Amino acid sequence: MRKKLELEERPICNAVTVYRERGNYLQRLEQFEKAILAYNEALRWNNSDIGSLLGRSLARAKATHYAGALEDAARAAQLEPENLTALQIKAKTEYEKCEFERALVLAYRGQRLRLLPPNFADCVRCAEETVRECVGETAEKTLSSRINQLQIIDMVDDTMANITNIPKRKSRMLPQTTRQIQEISRVEKQKAEHISRVMASKYLEQMAHDKYFLTTLCKDERLYSANKLGSQKLQLLANKALADVEKRQAVLRERRPLYAARAIEAAARARLSRARKQRIGHAQRQHATDARRLVSAARDIYEKHDTAKCLEAAEFGMEQISRIPSNMLPGKDVFLQQLHEIVAEAFLDQKRVRDEMSEADREKRAFILLGIPISREPSRDSILRTRPPAPPRDAKRRLRRLERALSVSVRASERCYALHELGRLLADTKQAHRARFYALKCQSEARSAGQRVWLLNATFLLARCHILQNNRPETRAALIEGAGFARSFGYKDVAAFFDTCVDVSLEGEIGSSDSILEKREKAMVSLMQDDDMRMAAEHLFRRMSVIPASRRFSVMPGARAESAPSAAGRRVSIMPRTQQPVRIAHKARHPLGFQDFDI
Repeated sequence: MRKKLELEERPICNAVTVYRERGNYLQRLEQFEKAILAYNEALRWNNSDIGSLLGRSLARAKATHYAGALEDAARAAQLEPENLTALQIKAKTEYEKCEFERALVLAYRGQRLRLLPPNFADCVRCAEETVRECVGETAEKTLSSRINQLQIIDMVDDTMANITNIPKRKSRMLPQTTRQIQEISRVEKQKAEHISRVMASKYLEQMAHDKYFLTTLCKDERLYSANKLGSQKLQLLANKALADVEKRQAVLRERRPLYAARAIEAAARARLSRARKQRIGHAQRQHATDARRLVSAARDIYEKHDTAKCLEAAEFGMEQISRIPSNMLPGKDVFLQQLHEIVAEAFLDQKRVRDEMSEADREKRAFILLGIPISREPSRDSILRTRPPAPPRDAKRRLRRLERALSVSVRASERCYALHELGRLLADTKQAHRARFYALKCQSEARSAGQRVWLLNATFLLARCHILQNNRPETRAALIEGAGFARSFGYKDVAAFFDTCVDVSLEGEIGSSDSILEKREKAMVSLMQDDDMRMAAEHLFRRMSVIPASRRFSVMPGARAESAPSAAGRRVSIMPRTQQPVRIAHKARHPLGFQDFDI
């Protein structure tokens, strides 16, 4: 019989390298059994390949084939005694095999031989801590509560051993049913369940949900169905699956104890904390840069003496800085105080007059700032005549914002700013009573806090409120008080402007206040409680209306000062007065018995 021709098997090109790299790739995919087959094929072609031996040793260790892993590591160390990777794999395999003392010895040996990678420090730390845990050095705190219980149990056992010869009396009564005593309290039970779930999630990761499900399933009453054999089979499968999962958790815990896992978590938390601190520090620096930029922009505009743009820039800066939390901007109060000071200086800068400024320009500025209308030449420019009015600002929204800022303010400069802005906005919207209230409050706040600039601004705002209410004597008194404050504070130019305002406070057009007086009289009459008082008040107001304005009390609403010029001689322009020609007044003679009554 003719033999079958068999071809001789020849190695393919680089077969060892191909199968070794295939094993490395499968090992990275955690397919350890397939990786072991690939390493076996590589070693079949070359049984002395160090890389294949080390790879198969590592794959066998991860697949829990510890004996084969140690054989491969020993074989690699025998072929190449200076290879420290084989020693490291051997130390880790011994540790996972629960030979902690031998793993510690091998790791110390590798650490003593070389300090560069492979690094044996992690293996040394884990093995040393595990050995200490086993001998009870680091577990002293955990087991301290159990030592007393063990001693009590030993004492009870010794006592019972000494009295074993005492005969036991059997009772003829039926045994009474005793209640089961709960061994552990509800709090301890919840704590144990929590620790169990934490350890399951730590070691099993996604399989922890399977453990939770199997634990609940084993205790479920529906598992015991009417079919006895089927229920037993289901119970057996559930218990077996739960035992496999718990065994896997125990193996993983032996490889890496809980304190090692928590150490890794602590390191991760420390890294996250450092990253968060770096991110917060970067954000704080960026916010501080933006705040400085806003303050410098407002200051630059103030130095150009552009009050409107300065106030707009400062308000925008306050809004942007207020939105930033205090922990993200450490010097938030300092930046806001700087903006408040810039606003105060900007308002005071309107009241500074230069020596070279003419008297007409000073009076014109005084008229404009006090809110007294002045006459001007009509414009011949068609564009100016048909220019549309400026868009109205939402005064109600700004009032609500300022009132909210005033309610939460704690610093003196911020309160003065909010009170001054509320008074100024109410004065612009012709609400003189409320504006005067906030002006007086700002004045008292600035006087008590020592805010000199805000005190001058509040005094001038109070004089403007009196102008709106047509109270010229109060306006003059407030301006004289402001001039005294300015001289005492060392602002001579501001004091000169206040003096100019005192001179022009009794001039200018005064609007008719008849309608205002009538509304005020009706409001006062409506406050009366009964009809008799209401009729008496109406009669009093009718008698008062008969008296001329020149004969009324000076502080009565609508009264004119004695020194006020008549309507015919009142100034209608800010130009200097020209000397009027002297008029000879002839005394009117009346016949005897003629009397001139005021009414």
